Amino acid sequence: MITSTLSSYPGKKVVKDLGIVFAYDDAIRPTRFAMNMEVYLNHALKRLGEKAKEKGANAVLGVCFDLRDSMKPMVMGTAVILEDE
Repeated sequence: MITSTLSSYPGKKVVKDLGIVFAYDDAIRPTRFAMNMEVYLNHALKRLGEKAKEKGANAVLGVCFDLRDSMKPMVMGTAVILEDE
């Protein structure tokens, strides 16, 4: 699964836009405040890829991060199907 903040991807073309996907790290952890934000974001990115795959995507482009809620940082992007140019 390609996940990128870019709106296009080098050497690939978007052949289908499958819509917006979003995800966050929803695991309940008693040590949440002690964990590094990078851990939360990695979990959220993994979940984002899973949600995009459920839609039939092989990539998520235009990924952005909403970090206003440090308890549940959210990531969002556009699920797409990419093919080689």
